[in-house]
Amino acid sequence: MSKRLIFVDYNGVLSYDPFWKSLLDEKHELNSYLQDIEHYLFKENFHIVIDWMVGKYNSEDIHRLLSDTFNIHYHSFFETFVRDCEQMVISTSILEKLKPLKKEFTLILATGNMDSFDRFTLPKHRYLLDIFDEIHNSYNLGILKTTNEGEYFKRVCKKYNVNPANSYLIDDSQSTCQVFNNLGGMAFRTQTEEEVLGVCTNHL
Repeated sequence: MSKRLIFVDYNGVLSYDPFWKSLLDEKHELNSYLQDIEHYLFKENFHIVIDWMVGKYNSEDIHRLLSDTFNIHYHSFFETFVRDCEQMVISTSILEKLKPLKKEFTLILATGNMDSFDRFTLPKHRYLLDIFDEIHNSYNLGILKTTNEGEYFKRVCKKYNVNPANSYLIDDSQSTCQVFNNLGGMAFRTQTEEEVLGVCTNHL
């Protein structure tokens, strides 16, 4: 009998650090640009973010675009981004809760993310490779978790010969959780580390 599956999101579940975290420091030389950068990228041009997440741009492309748009020195801006990605804080409490579940579940880290995750974050947090049976990044797959009504989840369930009804998702996205539930799985939408720990303790 196949093990049941648990899909675990990265941003908003395992880690709560934003991109360019160090720019939040008022003393940082690029602090004054942060609000405009976030508004431009995540409000006015979110389609660029989506394209970045499915492999149409890489981190250099995005930083060249932002550097040109806001007249920022590219190299220092990009180096800051790389360093912040490398130093992202990942919840050790959640990982400790997940470890014992490997006896009964196949653990999948399923992240809607950019090339920066594989290039900068994962190499500095290689212990994730020991905790999770597989790590899937939308950048490499070319699709998001919500694409084609959950094509990604269908693929993985088929690979492991697991009925979606025997699979679980922990994610902070309402739309992703809805897609997963529509497939017959059990999604837990969480917003805080405490909520994730509660799911691991009480529902899995």
